[in-house]
Amino acid sequence: MNALLLKTSVDRAKVENGGLETLGMRFYERLFEKYPSVRPLFPKEMKSQASHLMAAVGWIVANVENTAVLKQSLEEMAVKHLTYGTLEAHYPAVGENLIAVLEEHLSVEGEFSEETKVAWTNAYDTIQSIMIAKAYPKEAV
Repeated sequence: MNALLLKTSVDRAKVENGGLETLGMRFYERLFEKYPSVRPLFPKEMKSQASHLMAAVGWIVANVENTAVLKQSLEEMAVKHLTYGTLEAHYPAVGENLIAVLEEHLSVEGEFSEETKVAWTNAYDTIQSIMIAKAYPKEAV
């Protein structure tokens, strides 16, 4: 994962276009517009949820180079998400949505380069792989 690009974009997101609160709220607004079937998995009031999401994204990015700690945390998060009703099929939707709102958010006051998009896509693919492997282990053939 390209830690520098991930960290730089999160630092920018904190101060650009209304900051992380705006980004978090937009994440859920777009998620529910594009993937309405996931709406029942969340509380009615989303401000706190959006704050938790942004804190998690920030923590993940801050620890992206600490692979053992990151993997353990993501595995714990995956198990916890099972209790919320998260399905394996939700992970790609969340990733698509996260990258889309980051691009939207960071393009307002600056640039969201193709290199940044690739860094986030690769990071989310890794995150998703770890979480899915823990939550939905496949039987060895």
